[in-house]
Amino acid sequence: MRITNFEATGFDSLVAWIKRNNNILINELSLIQVLKTVNISFFLEEINRLQSTLICELKDSYVQQSQRYVTMSEGSYILPKLEENDGKVATELIEKAFGLYGRMSQLKEGSFKGRPKSEHYMHGIPIEDARYILPLSTKTNVCVAMSGDKLIEFFKLMNDKKYGNIFTSLCEDLVSYLPSSLVNLLPRDYDSNVCGDIISDYYSDYFSRISTENNLIMLDCFSDIDMKVGFGALTSTLKETPSQAIEKWGKDAPVKAKCVVERVLGYGHDSIAEQARTTFGMMCSMVTYHQQLRHRLSQNYREELFELIHDKDREVKIPDTVKNSVYYQEYMSIVNDFKTFRLLVVKKYGQDQALSFLLNCDQIKLIISSNARSDISMLEDRTCMNAQWEIRELAIKKLMLLRKLSSVIYEKALPPCVYGKCREMKLTCGQQTKVRNQFLGI
Repeated sequence: MRITNFEATGFDSLVAWIKRNNNILINELSLIQVLKTVNISFFLEEINRLQSTLICELKDSYVQQSQRYVTMSEGSYILPKLEENDGKVATELIEKAFGLYGRMSQLKEGSFKGRPKSEHYMHGIPIEDARYILPLSTKTNVCVAMSGDKLIEFFKLMNDKKYGNIFTSLCEDLVSYLPSSLVNLLPRDYDSNVCGDIISDYYSDYFSRISTENNLIMLDCFSDIDMKVGFGALTSTLKETPSQAIEKWGKDAPVKAKCVVERVLGYGHDSIAEQARTTFGMMCSMVTYHQQLRHRLSQNYREELFELIHDKDREVKIPDTVKNSVYYQEYMSIVNDFKTFRLLVVKKYGQDQALSFLLNCDQIKLIISSNARSDISMLEDRTCMNAQWEIRELAIKKLMLLRKLSSVIYEKALPPCVYGKCREMKLTCGQQTKVRNQFLGI
């Protein structure tokens, strides 16, 4: 793993500022304020999916190599340091997973244009489904662009005691690109587990309500989001206070507010939708969790990754194409072997060393708090026929629940082709009529 193509703006001014203040008056708060206008860019090359998942949780601009371009060559994964015999078992397990991935996603002979579809695969299993068997030790590449203040969170993650030495070499590489005076101010002793128990206590009830059967549930919302959005829109144009207007409108206030929402959103003033907020609980595969992170617009809290290791009986996510194939039994055998092995790794080497043996098909629970504007943006992408099937199913479930709260606010939370042209260009699904009939009828 390595960092390449590092570039930063404003480092000369930053070093001069640190020198002027002799490090005496500079605390984390002042450093964050100064770093906000510093720009940083670099590539993270040949890190593994575990590292990339944790890094992408920091929510800045991360562009990651698609797993459809994963190579199965030797050295395409990163393992923790294990004793010789355990290392051999780990390597054999990963090679089994890679081998099954390659066989499941084998293409038919012959040529076709564009991205292959299910019918182009020998066993009807697209590469997007085959990847569910891949472990988080699989290598990937990530392009990073961030404001300098994110460096604080980045360093806390790199040095988080909870993750042991997962990021040690990566942190050392990053330090080599930074001014030493800045490095001396960055956090190097951090433990996110300090408040872990008390935070888990708060979320335990939420997580207990989420299951494979109820994999997307609404947990909390405002009592009348049309009122929230409507009076959010009116606040800028009313002479009186919002509460005075609500009192004047009396029992007609909800209906009038809804009309305001419809009118203002019709103007294209989408920012008012940010006044509506909801909280959902979700359970999904690690594949889909990573896609959820890519939107960066919501506030998420996930359960600890260690929970996935210790909950050996938790169901994994199996694509239907795999479930209905000749590879199903082999798939489940490999899953069970990974579950057994990572518990052994926990016992002998510690929890952090077992995380890279999590699989893409392992399911994680998370809580998502978001506003309607960000939900609309996400649902436009994820209800599209070209969206990955699991996140599309979850997106449609969420849309159905949100529409019950407000048919006006979420009216356009649909694939672009429903009201206009497909944005996928040459990659269009070609089923616009079907999509329009499906969504215009709800």
